[in-house]
Amino acid sequence: MGTSDLNILLIEDNQADAALIDMMLDEIGRELFQNYSLKRAENLAMGLKALNRESFSVVLLDLGLPDSSGLETLRRIGENAAHIPVIALTGLADEEFAAKAISMGAQDYLVKGKITGDSLYRSVLYSIERKKSELLLKDSEEKFRAFFELSGMGALQADPRTGRFTTVNRRFCEITGFSGEEILSLGFRELTHPDDWTEDSEQYEKMLRGELAQYDSEMRYIHKKGHIIWVHVSRTLLKKAGGEPVRILGIVHDITDKKKMEREIIDMAHHDALTGLPNRRLFIELAQFEMAQASRNKKKLAFLFLDLDRFKDVNDTLGHEAGDQLLKEVAVRIRRNLRRSDTVARIGGDEFNLIIADITRAEGSAETARKIVESFRAPFLIAGHELHVTSSIGISIFPDDDENMDTLFRYADIAMYHAKERGKNAFQFYNPSINLHSAHRIRMESWLRQSISRGELLLYYQPQQEISTGKMVCAEALVRWNHPKMGLLQPLDFIPLAEETGFITTIDEWVVGTVCNQVKSWTQAGLPPVCITVNLSARLFQKAGFASLVSAIIKETGMSPGSLDLEITETLAMDNIQLTASQLRLLSEMGIRISIDDFGTGYSSLNYLKRLPIGRLKIDRSFIKDIATDPDDRAIINAVIAMAHNMKMKVLAEGVETEDQLNFLRQAGCDELQGFLYSRPLPIKKFEELVESGG
Repeated sequence: MGTSDLNILLIEDNQADAALIDMMLDEIGRELFQNYSLKRAENLAMGLKALNRESFSVVLLDLGLPDSSGLETLRRIGENAAHIPVIALTGLADEEFAAKAISMGAQDYLVKGKITGDSLYRSVLYSIERKKSELLLKDSEEKFRAFFELSGMGALQADPRTGRFTTVNRRFCEITGFSGEEILSLGFRELTHPDDWTEDSEQYEKMLRGELAQYDSEMRYIHKKGHIIWVHVSRTLLKKAGGEPVRILGIVHDITDKKKMEREIIDMAHHDALTGLPNRRLFIELAQFEMAQASRNKKKLAFLFLDLDRFKDVNDTLGHEAGDQLLKEVAVRIRRNLRRSDTVARIGGDEFNLIIADITRAEGSAETARKIVESFRAPFLIAGHELHVTSSIGISIFPDDDENMDTLFRYADIAMYHAKERGKNAFQFYNPSINLHSAHRIRMESWLRQSISRGELLLYYQPQQEISTGKMVCAEALVRWNHPKMGLLQPLDFIPLAEETGFITTIDEWVVGTVCNQVKSWTQAGLPPVCITVNLSARLFQKAGFASLVSAIIKETGMSPGSLDLEITETLAMDNIQLTASQLRLLSEMGIRISIDDFGTGYSSLNYLKRLPIGRLKIDRSFIKDIATDPDDRAIINAVIAMAHNMKMKVLAEGVETEDQLNFLRQAGCDELQGFLYSRPLPIKKFEELVESGG
């Protein structure tokens, strides 16, 4: 049941904020007060009219109103209702602004978005009590004593000459941990943290000299148990008629929780929420400090840019939760390989920046980079999966490479990309020659991203032959880039860049769509039915909704699904067998053929292969190359063919270039071949002629 009346005026123009405060006040008001009411004014003018008409216990005042804003709003309220406590509502956690608001008459301030029912309740009671204390102090010593004992705030009286406490209330003892008897042997200095005493004593002396009638401050007290608490202290000096100081009156509010929240906000602003590492903002501050230190001590500094290889594949395959867990583990693994003087920060996504400090030679950072790269060789256990994730690191050196921080970051970034292009899972120092290489890479990436819209990509088709009949059974679509300045480019000239930048999925989708349209046009032109094989990248295959994408393309083009053969590499098939099986099953149910490419180069399990709807295995060309002279290769091929036939699969040999290779494959029972012995990749016109002739 309630114990008193509470009539609140809320001056707030934002409907959503007003509704939230109304809800929280309703929860506490009905329970704690006998008579509770809340009235709302949407602007200052309406609020002032309400104050003139009615008596209120407290005013909740938004400092950003349509007809008044900031501290001016407080001033105008104070002029019209100086006797009513005011709680300022602000959208910014700005200590300086809050202090000004308090000094202009606000009893408390609350930050929107951080208000809870509990904090609002405490603020209302605190503000009412604080305002009462001001009025009581002005009214009479007797009334002050009544407030002193009943206040929910810590209250004290002290000797102005010695600073010793002469009277304290129960709440003050609760805040400090000392009993009433113990506290009387102490003074301000004994309670105040040493680092805060100098500033506080200066204000204290000004008050004694008459330069300040009263002052407020936030400081640290040392609790009886030894830990630190934060308090807001308001001190007022009472004097005799002749001006002689009589006593100091103080109101103390425990703001430890508030300070903790402020520290957490500051910490969040400077640290990555996922890994706990410094974020880009803090890293830049640390880098500036370390560069200044290195200059002063004539030392060098290494900036490292680390990027995970194929991190997007983890996200696409296992989901973002697994990706987040991997990033946490990566952060731990990096930190294990750093000294205390070194720094690592997560600057976004799967990118990390490091500072290797206090080195005399550039090579001093190489050992750290090498240890980090080596540490990634051990698999990460994430969501029940063993993930083999590698990293690429670029290194720039201050002051050798440059003395500008932004330039050094850019150089480390360039070196990192160079490490990726050299095969990933490595580190690379920056040097001017790779800068030229990077500029070329950036231009190539820009051109590549425009290649489809400009109609520069085209398809060649390499026929695949049935060994027993010598007839063409299918053909593999191979992409080429007709570059406007560099001429016809082979896949090795641009596909690695496409995979690096993620543009490979766009190319793959274009290839699938182009093949489907082409097969449909050949059918309409009366050419014999032809099957076309498309080799899929890992990125496209693992893309969410990939099977639906292929289905939509087939429906849109009207192509027969049986004329499309999709190839995935053995490594991709085994990378996530559950995803592979579900995707391939959907494709197979549409009538699409499935082949495994590069067979023999991965780590297939026959049990896994049996679970996949595979129609054909393609033996990698590395086993065909030395087939005439290498008995091990011949044994492997014989075993693969026997195994595949047992599982009702056909076998195609890639890279067949000689009659000796063909003769062996024929004797071994291989079904099909692809290679220069039969045909090189053909432009579309020549391929159409081959189809028309019956292969």
